[in-house]
Amino acid sequence: MPYKEISGNIFNSNAMTIVNTVNCIGAMGKGIALEFKLRFPEMFDEYKKICDQKKLKPGQILPYRKSKPWILNFAIKDDWHHPSKIEWIESALIKFKENYKKMGITSIAFPWMGAMNGGIPLNDIKEITRKYLKQINDIDVEVYTFDPDETDPLFKKLTTLINHSNININEISKISKIQKRFWEKILNVFLESPPKSLYRLINLSIDGKKIFGKVTTEKLYYFLSHMKSVDSLKQRSLF
Repeated sequence: MPYKEISGNIFNSNAMTIVNTVNCIGAMGKGIALEFKLRFPEMFDEYKKICDQKKLKPGQILPYRKSKPWILNFAIKDDWHHPSKIEWIESALIKFKENYKKMGITSIAFPWMGAMNGGIPLNDIKEITRKYLKQINDIDVEVYTFDPDETDPLFKKLTTLINHSNININEISKISKIQKRFWEKILNVFLESPPKSLYRLINLSIDGKKIFGKVTTEKLYYFLSHMKSVDSLKQRSLF
């Protein structure tokens, strides 16, 4: 079936293109947009430049083709402080339906746009999404319901690294530019109660305060994104 709905993590998709939901003022501070910012910082920089120039409007789509997968930023908010509007989501869906062939898109993965931080009831989002995407039958279309416990490629890398018996924390700290005490925290977390996903790890709190701050989180994502494999680290005296 070209169209299917999935419970999981959109970053596990093998689709050629994945959809991010954004505002028009250049901020990706919460939800799926933050995940995209952490995983694709160069995309975020380009998006912010467009927003700073006030070239992105609600209902428009901003493509980014320099990554693999490609990213389509669907502008479904104006200011991030304000909720999404169903008409902006519909406008972007219409634009996608009219242009995906011209863009050369052969498969794509969507979240339920506007259902989490957008403030729109999920049933309304499902209705409008199905209305337009179910009509598309010549490419594979996936729509993801986010499962916070679902693993993803970056978390698998981290798990493999943590489970290595001869891990050298001092060297990993130097290469990742993450302080040793944070790597020790990560090791302790995995030893005491292993998290099921990267999302769960970075959102861990003690007495209401997150273990990992913004800067450490960004460094961890960058390190994992650029780490080819655990085997590649062996050549750098990490074990």
